[in-house]
Amino acid sequence: MHPRKQLIEDGIINENKQISRIYISKFYKEQLAKFDKLGIGKLTENGIIITPELIAITKKRLNQLQSFKERRKVGENNEAV
Repeated sequence: MHPRKQLIEDGIINENKQISRIYISKFYKEQLAKFDKLGIGKLTENGIIITPELIAITKKRLNQLQSFKERRKVGENNEAV
């Protein structure tokens, strides 16, 4: 398969070759999982201290990136984002 078509199918870029919200959302979800695994007060591989503020900001940005439908689904399942 052509690399561009694969990137579109994977949700990494859209037809205009712009990075998609899906890809960026995945990044923030991975960051939150990493923060949870390492714990507050620990350092990431880039030397960033994990703080409650960092986690809150990351969750806020993830929420901003998600569509209204995704936010509603999360709210219905009582999952924290």
